[in-house]
Amino acid sequence: MASQGHGRTPLNANPNELTLVPSPHSSKFYPSPSSSHPTPHFDDTEAEVDLPDGPWRRLWELRLLHNMQCLSKHPFGEPTTAELQQMWSKDVPDMAISYAQKQGRCSLLYIELAHSALHLWTTSSDKQERDELIKLQQTYQLMCSKEQRRDVEDIPQASPKLLDYICFTALRIVAHSLALVQTLSIDPWEPPLQWLYMGHGAGYVFRMARESIKAEHETLIAKFVNTPPILRDADELLLGDFSRLAWLLDHPGHPSSIEAQTDQELNDKGVRSVYEQALSYTCSVLRAIERKEKPGAIARRLGGFAVWVPIEFSKFIEQRRPRALVILAHFMSLWLDYDNIWILGRAGEWQIRCIHKNLPVEWTCKLDGLFSKFKPR
Repeated sequence: MASQGHGRTPLNANPNELTLVPSPHSSKFYPSPSSSHPTPHFDDTEAEVDLPDGPWRRLWELRLLHNMQCLSKHPFGEPTTAELQQMWSKDVPDMAISYAQKQGRCSLLYIELAHSALHLWTTSSDKQERDELIKLQQTYQLMCSKEQRRDVEDIPQASPKLLDYICFTALRIVAHSLALVQTLSIDPWEPPLQWLYMGHGAGYVFRMARESIKAEHETLIAKFVNTPPILRDADELLLGDFSRLAWLLDHPGHPSSIEAQTDQELNDKGVRSVYEQALSYTCSVLRAIERKEKPGAIARRLGGFAVWVPIEFSKFIEQRRPRALVILAHFMSLWLDYDNIWILGRAGEWQIRCIHKNLPVEWTCKLDGLFSKFKPR
């Protein structure tokens, strides 16, 4: 599926893989580092996606690696536990570089480089530098996607150490796609479909790996999932109390109106279940906020929405179903108080504004009150 906008080719990537869209960061035009559409499939007959070797690439990679190391010490801008700091600042970089050097597996290294480039892009005000960072971010992301397909194919016969590597790569891809939400086009609007679909893909990888990794195996991913917040209880996350947001499912028209009476969407039990699980997850994050969990923990919960909520919800967003858009807007409102965390930025505000513009007029009342939560600029 082609993305809207003008074509842009960073180096030797295919023209239809990249887009030129208005960046919400500036009144000028910049190529968006992201598309909400799935990464195009590559096979052996297609041109290689790569960066030409030379001083330009070498110097940029040194800078990206240095930035990655600095970023890993405080990924959410706050102090972390010694165990997590060891994991992100030493264990994961060591894993990325070791697998690239010794086994020729580069997916984790590529997504780390893409993530570092995106972080620098969000902080840079130099147009030439931003353009170069976009080339790097997009190309490394495409290179990671190609490498990861091989990783996933190897899961059935993978060793526990390789499964650890594959899981961390999937985890970093979800984090990166979450960070890309703030870069999506706002006119025309691009919903955060890439993040939603990437999260579902990561969930598939985690489930496959869980079946193969035994309790006696010491893995980094096991250490990670056992650090707060613990996101393993499906009953709490998807079947918990959502009564405070249940009104979002009601048709906005008067119950006696023709529109309300002819609205049959919720008569489908499967559809209703998808909406209720999305609301349940949203309310689980609300409860965590009320418990005053640390911002880093809340950010992890926000990213987990894409992993836990059924893939059908992503399809409903793609179809622009009003109920799905309203739920997404209220979920995005949870992002508003955490815009100082770079992977979130102002994505929540921009998505809410876009959803409001793209909703049928009669459904916009469901967003009343969200605009008052925006921070004055």
